[in-house]
Amino acid sequence: MMKLDEANRLLDAGQFSKARDLFSALILDVEATPPIKGRARLGEVRSLIGLGQIDEAIQLVERILAGHERQVHPNLRPSFLHERARLAELQGDRQGAIVYYREELLFLSSSMPHYFSRLADNYIKQGTVFFELGDRAECEIYLRLARDYADRVTSEKAYAALLVLKGRCFAEDGELSRALDVFCEARDLYIIKGLFYESASVNKRIANVRCRMERGRVL
Repeated sequence: MMKLDEANRLLDAGQFSKARDLFSALILDVEATPPIKGRARLGEVRSLIGLGQIDEAIQLVERILAGHERQVHPNLRPSFLHERARLAELQGDRQGAIVYYREELLFLSSSMPHYFSRLADNYIKQGTVFFELGDRAECEIYLRLARDYADRVTSEKAYAALLVLKGRCFAEDGELSRALDVFCEARDLYIIKGLFYESASVNKRIANVRCRMERGRVL
């Protein structure tokens, strides 16, 4: 379990190559239990996504969803559907991503660990896809749904992701000060949780907003 925790810590920190090596070692470890191996497979997929090895990640997820990996328990199916949705997004297939995110919801159960934060994450991801499709009405629907489940007590990571989506909406609407405030709050939460890859991504949004604000002052 300690090796799995360390691999996930590396994954959160954006050290995808090191994380993948640890996940791969766990999968091959004869002493690792099936639940650990299943979690390691999930981590391997996430590492591949972080490394930009999209085709390999898709092949692995498709094999798992088809039931060809005995060590992956059916309870992990929603998590792999979630990653398949992310992969569809990365390929520019936003409608396909929505289909996978909605299928994930069908397999989520209230008896599963972190149920509410997973609901929030799903709704935020769907809201983000609709935002990128230019459908603000649908985006707002999923933002409202996510607010019911994302808070700093339930999951700081989900709450930070919610703030990022709100910030993007504010920025698009020209409300730059509000966008800056929520982006900074999200970045700080990511740093507290050791999610340095996400915090770096938000820092880019902060820089962009500050640049726009500076241009506005010059004009």
